[in-house]
This record gives sequence, C-alpha cells and structure tokens, in this order.
Amino acid sequence: MCLTSAKTIKKDFPMLLYVDKKKERQKKIKRILFIISILLIILINFIQFPIDLHQTQKQLINYKSKASTPEWYSHTEPITILSTPKKEEIIFLISNISSRENLITLAKAFSLIPHNATTINISPEITDSEKILKLAQIFSHQIKQDNKSTQLIVVADENKILELTKSKKFVPHTINHTSPKNFIITPEIQSFLDSFAPLSPAPENKQEQEQENLKKLIKDHKDIILSSLPFTPYAEVDYPMSAQYILLKNANVCLSSTNKKICTLNTNKSLTNNINETLQKFAPQEKVTQLSLLTSFQEIPCQSNISSNDGLLFRFEQREYILLPQEIEKYKKENTKEENIYHYIKQQAGINPDYQNPKMKFYKFKTVEINLNDNI
Repeated sequence: MCLTSAKTIKKDFPMLLYVDKKKERQKKIKRILFIISILLIILINFIQFPIDLHQTQKQLINYKSKASTPEWYSHTEPITILSTPKKEEIIFLISNISSRENLITLAKAFSLIPHNATTINISPEITDSEKILKLAQIFSHQIKQDNKSTQLIVVADENKILELTKSKKFVPHTINHTSPKNFIITPEIQSFLDSFAPLSPAPENKQEQEQENLKKLIKDHKDIILSSLPFTPYAEVDYPMSAQYILLKNANVCLSSTNKKICTLNTNKSLTNNINETLQKFAPQEKVTQLSLLTSFQEIPCQSNISSNDGLLFRFEQREYILLPQEIEKYKKENTKEENIYHYIKQQAGINPDYQNPKMKFYKFKTVEINLNDNI
C-alpha cells in the first residue's frame, strides 16, 4: 500500500478559485465611469470660470443684490412714544428725520394722534419743524404749532424726556418700520414723502444701471474687496477660493493717493487681481486713500458735454489717460477761463492739446468710490 503525504497532495492538487468575469467587468466599468465623472466636473469648472470671467460687463448690468430688505429701509431708526394713559399728552422722541424710512416711521407714530389734537410743541433743537408740522397736520388737520402747549411734544434730546416725565406717569412704547401696527400710506402721505424725501430716480441708461449695481456690489462684498488691500484689517481674512468671492463682476479700478492716481483697466481679470496689480505700482510708503470702481466705457465724440458725475478716458495709439469725475470737477473750479477739458486730458497724456487725429478716442464712464481712510 502506497501512502502519500499531505504535502504531496497539496502540491499535486492545487486549490482552484472561481472568478465571475461578468462582475469584474461591471466593477471596472463603474470605476471608470466614476473617474470620468470627476474629471468632467473639474473640466466644466475650469471652462465655466474663464467664461464668467470674460463676461464682466454682462454680469454687472444683471447684478442682483443679495440684500433682502428694501434699500430705503436699510438704516431705519425707531421712534419712542411716551403718552399718558388717556393720551392727554404725547411725547415723541425722534433721532432724525432726514431719510424716507424715518419719515414713514414718524408718520406711523403720528397716526396715534387723537383727531381732536390742536397744538404741537416742537423742541428748538429740531431743525425740520416745518416738515414735522406738515406731517402732523395730515393726521389732524386742525393742529397748529404752539410752543406754549404740552399736548403733543416732539423732542430729539433724551435728557429732556426726564424733565417732561417727572410729574406724570407716561407709558413708553416704540414705533419702527417693522411694527405690527396696521398702517396705510395714503395718497396724501405719499405726496408728502415725494416732496420731502423722494426716492432716487430710476437709472436712465446702461452706465447708470451699472453704477447702481456697483453700489449694491460694494454693499454686499465690501469686506471681500477690501481684503485685497494689505493695509486694511480685512486683509487677514481668509475667504474661500470660488467664483462668488473672486469674480466680483467688474474689474476696472483706480487707486488714488494724495499725489498720484493709477488705474488698471482689464475686464479679463478678477477685481482682486486688478487691485493687487495696481497697488504694486505704488511705492511702499505711499498711502492709498481712495478706491474707485469704474463702469463700462461709452465712446463719445470729442467736445461732447461731460456731466458732473462722469469720468473721461482718452486713448490714442499706445497712450491712455483717465480723469475721474472728482478730477474733472476740480479742474473746472480751478480754471475759470472755461479751458477745454479735452485739451487738458490730451496734455496729461503727453500730447500737444491742439493736435487732432481721427484715431483719437474719448470715452465717458461713471464711478463708485470707497474712501479707504475709513477702513484703515
């Protein structure tokens, strides 16, 4: 009888493994599809970002502010009302009535005036007493200003409240634009608001629309814009690298110091890139005081009228010079002889101001300024 060792059996009869080739193929296909999808996502992002970056003008004209509240309600201030239980006397403590939203808040407060109220005492520190009286008369047509009366009192000085409330029990409450009180802006109130605090007129052209959108852009992203300036506190903030934070819609910028102005006009790069590029042209010790964001440029014929809030750009061959609106206004004030602004800009570009050439191009634009002294 021949005996075979376990070692020999293991050698002569190796273990066989069953492999499901169909499942293996499916796994490979899934891996390949996953890798392709990742590569496609990366590729689309790389393609889309340059496309967005090269459409700055289109994006600026279509810019939508992220602000959710109406613009003219952005800085409303409440009004404190103190009244006796039976409203024989009412005191209105107001901070200011310079804005439209504060006038609406005051109108809500005045809607509490008893219809039989006849007199109002407006404190001397309030300069717009006529405006307040006219608004009060909308709610009580017979009301008149009487400095001796104490039936209705309007003050702006908090210290006066203590004097007025010493002897009587007043009930305080607050009115603001979000108060639950039902309030309808009647045609009479609307007419008053339009007379004393009209809304800004709607933009008439593309450049005005761009200017308005630039203001919204600054309001929404001022901290990100200032993060490009190394001498501001914002420069230390770390923002994520994405189109939302880098792209900022329009890239034309001018930076001004006390004695110098440098501009970078390149809409093919991001705003932060152009700010940094412009900053490098200043000496390290120079203090930059103003950042100007520019709208798109509109070509105009030579000698066209330039309005007070327009800037002027001159281009001829390799020469280029830009005058910001404040520079044009300064030039006009210092030159009472009505010297030609077009001659002046050519002279600043290093060309004989009397020289004429059909290849010379002039463009107007609008700006929005950020005073950097407020952020240092």
